[in-house]
Amino acid sequence: MSYLKTIWFGIQETLSKKKYALIFISISAVMLSLFVLVPTWTVPDNTVSSQLTLFTPIDLGVLGVLTIVSALYMTMQVFAMRTGKKVQEVGAAAGGAFGALFAGIAGTAFCASCLAPLFAIFGIGFGGLIFVLEYRLYFVVGILVFMFIALYLTARKIKRVCVTCE
Repeated sequence: MSYLKTIWFGIQETLSKKKYALIFISISAVMLSLFVLVPTWTVPDNTVSSQLTLFTPIDLGVLGVLTIVSALYMTMQVFAMRTGKKVQEVGAAAGGAFGALFAGIAGTAFCASCLAPLFAIFGIGFGGLIFVLEYRLYFVVGILVFMFIALYLTARKIKRVCVTCE
C-alpha cells in the first residue's frame, strides 16, 4: 500500500468517529489561536489585529496547512493510544505534540521581531534567527516532510501494520 493510502486510511479511521472529529476541531482551533497569539504575546505592544494584518496570503496558507497537519497528528496519536491501550506512548505523543507546535510556530514566523523572543527562550542566537528567516521556505518544506512522516507512522500504528509500534 502506498504511503498516501496509509495516511488516508489513518485519517478516515480516526475522523470517522464523532468524538475524534470533535477532538480534531478543538485541537485545530487551539493550534490556530496559538499560531496567532504566541507572536502577539512575545512582541511588545503587538495586538491580534495588527498581527493578522502582517500575514500575507502565503503566510495564511502555510498557517492553515500546518494547523491541519498538526491537529491531525495529535488526534491520530490520541486515537492510536486509546485503541492500543499503551500508557508508555503518552510521552512520545506529548513530545510529538510539542514538536508539532514548535514546528508550526517556527514555520509561520514571518519577521525577526516575532521569531526572536521565541528563539531566545530556546537559547538560539541572532545568527540562527537570520539563518532561519533567510531559508524559511526550506524550513517549512522540511517541517511538512517530517510531519507527514509522523502521520504515516501513526497511521501504520492505527492500521496495526507496524509490529514494533504495538
